[in-house]
Amino acid sequence: MKAPRAFSDWMLRWLGSEWDEFASALEQPPLRAVRLHRVSVQPARHGDPAAADGDSPLAAAVTLPVPEAVRRELGDPVPWADGGYYIAPDSPLGRLIYHDMGLYYLQEPSAMAVVAALAPQPGEWVLDLCAAPGGKTTAIGRALAGSGWLAANEIHPGRVEILAQNLERTGLEATIFQETPERLADALGPCFDAVLVDAPCSGEGMFRKDPAAVAEWSPDAPARCADRQREILGHALRLVRPGGRLVYSTCTFNPVENEQVVAWALRHHPVEVMPLPEWPGWTTGQPDWADGDPRLLHTRRLWPHRGLGEGHFVAALQVLDTPRDRNARAVRGRGRPQNPVRLESWWDDLLSVPVPESWRRPLWRGDFAYTRPPRPLPDGLRVLRPGVPITRRLRDRMEPLHALAMALAPGAARRSLALDEAEAARYLAGEALADSGEKGWVWLHVDGLPLGWGKRAAGRVNNLYPKGLRRPGVIG
Repeated sequence: MKAPRAFSDWMLRWLGSEWDEFASALEQPPLRAVRLHRVSVQPARHGDPAAADGDSPLAAAVTLPVPEAVRRELGDPVPWADGGYYIAPDSPLGRLIYHDMGLYYLQEPSAMAVVAALAPQPGEWVLDLCAAPGGKTTAIGRALAGSGWLAANEIHPGRVEILAQNLERTGLEATIFQETPERLADALGPCFDAVLVDAPCSGEGMFRKDPAAVAEWSPDAPARCADRQREILGHALRLVRPGGRLVYSTCTFNPVENEQVVAWALRHHPVEVMPLPEWPGWTTGQPDWADGDPRLLHTRRLWPHRGLGEGHFVAALQVLDTPRDRNARAVRGRGRPQNPVRLESWWDDLLSVPVPESWRRPLWRGDFAYTRPPRPLPDGLRVLRPGVPITRRLRDRMEPLHALAMALAPGAARRSLALDEAEAARYLAGEALADSGEKGWVWLHVDGLPLGWGKRAAGRVNNLYPKGLRRPGVIG
């Protein structure tokens, strides 16, 4: 990697005697890591304090043992991330059937510290404001364990679809917005216990991982990004309840987008910096790179010549009061009316466990039904998905959707079929399966880990895996 001259000059000025070591680290290959999602080396099952109710139909309430094919790919633990492990550069985890089943998320190791700093707790309302592609959102959802409210926002049309796909693959119930931070703050107000702002940035921390980040960088990029970051952060603070917390993070090195943005927030908003752990390889922020405020020592940085990861900056803020400096036009509305259509008999045929009321009386958008979020959504907001897509009407019948299959806990479906790894690979490639048994919708799985739906009839199970997701050649 050849860094831009202006970038090198700035980093030399900031780092001084550490420059040579830093420059050498940028020439090394990037590190790879994986964060386990549905599984654990030491699994917690239904009934554990960290899990949701044992009767919950949600997969997020259950953790299962890690399959041996995944276990043998795991290297050393990522010290700051529960369930995070370093993996070899040539690890095949992205090609295994278990990737498609949402058992893990391939994620840059330093990025895992962001949700560790946010520390979401079961039952909380949490918003990931700049969420795509979804690595941090899915980590938040895992921590919530099927409780509270997970909300994610992404304004870019293409990126919000990728976010939705990753939430579906990992089986999480979430409300997905496609809005500006300003309109979201105007409409929802300070209702969240925690908000994550993984801010769009100049991407200097990704230079050795992504050549495009080097090509897109320019000397004026940090200042332009900082202007945008301050705007986003100001609106994000309006979404946090008094006493709640906000984590601000970037994947860049320069203090213009890091310490100086946090210093601006401390001067202009009723917030305080919360201390973060002393993670191995991370350093404190640098007050002298901003306005000298000693509270910036509570922020954290990862430099690739000091820690095992790419460049990252993390700050945790506690909101002392709701900011009053807003004159934006409010997006008013009574919220979407709750459609009274119930799915009693359909659920009773499909599932063998109690179904939450928000599932029995879903939100309908055309012919598609979604689980309801815990509060009405104001009119005027662009919402890609209010919750898990449950079913769609097809003439005179209802068809369960793939997202529902991925969100179900083991044993929740009335009819299920266990597959081995080879059969699972064939299913993910779109093949039908031979099987005899009770006719109807069948939840397909490998050791309790979901694959999707099939429909059993005449000695076979017809394949309902979405055509756009099918992958011939996936490793079983």
